[in-house]
Amino acid sequence: MKNKLKIYTTLLAVVLIYHYFGGIFTYEYSSWTKDADEGLTIAPLPEDFVTTKEVNGGVATYTKPLVSFEVKVKADQVAEGKYLVSNSGKNSCYLNIQKAKIKIPAERVKGKGLYYLGIFNIVIYSILAISLLVIFFKVIRSVYKAEVFVAKVARQLETAGILIFVLLLINYIAGRITTAMIIKQINIAYLNISVDYGNIIYYVIFGLVLMIVSQIILRGKELQDEQELTI
Repeated sequence: MKNKLKIYTTLLAVVLIYHYFGGIFTYEYSSWTKDADEGLTIAPLPEDFVTTKEVNGGVATYTKPLVSFEVKVKADQVAEGKYLVSNSGKNSCYLNIQKAKIKIPAERVKGKGLYYLGIFNIVIYSILAISLLVIFFKVIRSVYKAEVFVAKVARQLETAGILIFVLLLINYIAGRITTAMIIKQINIAYLNISVDYGNIIYYVIFGLVLMIVSQIILRGKELQDEQELTI
């Protein structure tokens, strides 16, 4: 029990230190090569986005099935001292684009990896949500029975903390793999893909705190039992 408390406390300290100094849940990737033919333009859809069919003696143009990704982006310098600027006379402005919804033809997506990872994320969150609900109701039931400070409830809190900690870390790793697969298939001229999983840190910390609290409760119960035996 003491060893577990030391391990959980150490993990919490490591996560807090790395988050404060290293921003381990945030990273950025430049997806464009700054070639002369790259740029952001207002133009018709490229040929690989559309298909044509004969309809009633004429030809109709249809958009092919598309796959969309929503990513955070960060405007990069187009050249030294030059930025993305909307020229509109006296109302010109510098564009600081922070989010983009990217669409590419489904046929361009290589392999089934992205689909599998999407399903994997859904499964992870479903397991987490269902497990936490079950534990929550068990703890509430114990509260009504005045059994808050017992080993059973403490272990339930520990299980909840471990679930949150492990599953969200797995989800974070899957997110990084997904991003790596996306950036191999798309380039966004003048924009860097900025991936921020900063909110995960708070859930990880919450999970670790639950694990630490569970050990404190178990330690308190152990001391109480020792005192009763002494008396």
